Amino acid sequence: MISTLLRRTIARKKDPFLFTSYNNDVDFTTIPEDTGLYIHIPFCRALCPFCPYNKTGYSAETAEIYMDAVIKELHMLKKYTGNQAFSSLYIGGGTPTLMLDRLRCILEYIFEDYNFSGDIGIEVHPSDAGGTLLKRIRKMGINMVSLGVQTFDDDVLGLLGRGYAGSDAAAAVKESLDLGFDCVDVDIMFNLPGQTVEDAVDDVRTCFALGVDQVSIYPMIVFPMTPLYKQVKDGNISRFNNIQEYRVLKEIKTLAGKMGYERTSIWTYGRKDAKRYSSVTRESFLGVGAGATSLFGGYFYLNTFDVDAYVKSLSMERLPINLVNRMSPRERMVFWLFWRCYDTSFDLMRFHELFGCSFEEEFPYMFRGLKALGLAVTDGGTVKLTDRGAYIYHLIEKHYSETYLNDMWEACRKNPWVESFSL
Repeated sequence: MISTLLRRTIARKKDPFLFTSYNNDVDFTTIPEDTGLYIHIPFCRALCPFCPYNKTGYSAETAEIYMDAVIKELHMLKKYTGNQAFSSLYIGGGTPTLMLDRLRCILEYIFEDYNFSGDIGIEVHPSDAGGTLLKRIRKMGINMVSLGVQTFDDDVLGLLGRGYAGSDAAAAVKESLDLGFDCVDVDIMFNLPGQTVEDAVDDVRTCFALGVDQVSIYPMIVFPMTPLYKQVKDGNISRFNNIQEYRVLKEIKTLAGKMGYERTSIWTYGRKDAKRYSSVTRESFLGVGAGATSLFGGYFYLNTFDVDAYVKSLSMERLPINLVNRMSPRERMVFWLFWRCYDTSFDLMRFHELFGCSFEEEFPYMFRGLKALGLAVTDGGTVKLTDRGAYIYHLIEKHYSETYLNDMWEACRKNPWVESFSL
């Protein structure tokens, strides 16, 4: 119901957003300047019961074949993108550090064949951060890391099957900071099984006290497709209600201000003047790998999630694109606004630069409504969400993830080549 209301009133669209199969009809010449790259490595040693992202168990043989296919996809995309400049690269998973030597080969290929210059970020599992791994990452030219700590509570870490202690996670954070990465981001989840409001805030306080550059603080969204969902549904795990979640978010914002951090999105806080670790919230990006998404021009598309299908498609000289959403100009505006609201603010001049029209004239009722309801304010040429607006967005983002994202990702997991999908 929420989706239908927003789609009809904001996007002026009666029918659902439609994704259809790829038919060699993506125009790569529409990739704008300042576009980023994303590479997805789906392999994990163990599959966490809460994780909704595209991943599979690690097999050395399969992973080797997959990494060859990633280079093949990069090679094929280069034919379409030519000398297009790319300004950032994020590597996610899965656990992308499982094959660091092969990853080095991929980076070398990008450095040699692509017009690339910018930040490079990678996700790191704390259990892999010991030994020389972080030093090796730094020497490869990677200047940003995101550590998937989730919590420093040993009991909860055990329940989640993370494979490390809170002290190990803290040590990994400290080493990352000592090595001089330009951005050390720490992922923290709240509303974890058995967690109290105080526990959730304490995890964030620990990150701030360690001096990290950014903390990404996500509510644990229990996707119906995950193993954890049944335990929650059966009532075997206690979790926060919306009032408790609101308390957590409010207390974290207050704590951040006291400790020198500022809000950079709905769920992230950063040190002032620090680089921001941000992958899918970039205005445009080109995704590589099984399950990777891409956003540019009027296109939003997903690669096949299936590793075998991904490899086979590339062996047949076919891009592994599965579903494509071909956006109308109005839909592009709405998509851009959705993610800028995630950032808690957007620039009115930037809107005009991208779309050639005024936000106030194109979305007059939305503009007035946000201000009348106390959800946003204008500050010069910037529209900023208020604390109330940020919390409403938090609820909307959770709803979309639990329903629409879950349904799409589940469909893509069940069928390597989905013919069509509606949101």
